[in-house]
Amino acid sequence: MTVPAGTGPAAPDERFCETFDGYTLPVRVLPAGRGCRMLALHGARSNLERLDPWLRPLQARGVASLAGSLSGHGSDSPLALDATSLARNLQEALRFAARLSPGPEVVMGHSLGGALALKVAEAHAATVHTLVLGGPALYPEAAFAAPHFGPPFTAAISVPFGFRDSASLAFLRRFQGRVLLVTGEYDGLPAQAHGGQAGRSAGTVTVTVPDGASHTVYSPIPAEVLADIRAAAGARCSTIVLEGCDHRMSAHLARRPAVADRLAEQVQRIIAAAGTGPAVHGRIGASGAWRA
Repeated sequence: MTVPAGTGPAAPDERFCETFDGYTLPVRVLPAGRGCRMLALHGARSNLERLDPWLRPLQARGVASLAGSLSGHGSDSPLALDATSLARNLQEALRFAARLSPGPEVVMGHSLGGALALKVAEAHAATVHTLVLGGPALYPEAAFAAPHFGPPFTAAISVPFGFRDSASLAFLRRFQGRVLLVTGEYDGLPAQAHGGQAGRSAGTVTVTVPDGASHTVYSPIPAEVLADIRAAAGARCSTIVLEGCDHRMSAHLARRPAVADRLAEQVQRIIAAAGTGPAVHGRIGASGAWRA
């Protein structure tokens, strides 16, 4: 099955399986509007269903999407994490992208899916006009060479500032489309401000919020990753901050439908601009209020 950009699937929530060498992975299309032109990629320890708080509100606003589960991460994976690799996940993502004919126009990815989205967009640079990156990871090329997830992969991503070896930064500098960077207020915290090392993630830390209470938050994305992505994309980079949110963005959106809807509103506007127009910068509060 190929999903063309000009017409939508015949049935809502169309599901099928993509077959790889010795295993299959589930794929789902959420139809809307003029057809499917967006590929969505989930993060680690997740699957396509975890993207629902992002994708369902977009579907309601006329943005169709195709999402597939990557091997090794969710309960629907036929492979264990140590039986697959980042490189294999990339090949899976590229196979999903090939379902969108003549190619995806929008690629969205959260966390690990953000790193894959950058690679997919580079492979489909002729058709992609918008990148939506939610708390994106950025990995050194050595991470894609690791034979499997586990010690080799962990060693590759643990080198301080090692992500600056990523070829995706060079791609972002020459990419002519729009980049939307969506981050949680408490993700991308400076590691050195929390007893860690610059160029690495802060991890799980305790922060004091405006009302004086202390909260434990999860911040696995290095502050410098977000800064480098913004710098590489330059004036083409729009930014949205989800107030009160850490890296667990899907859970945050699922608990706050008004926030999810406001985010979808902004994402839909940027997608509709097809890579043109001025950058957008703002914050979405816990009630869904937008502040530019």
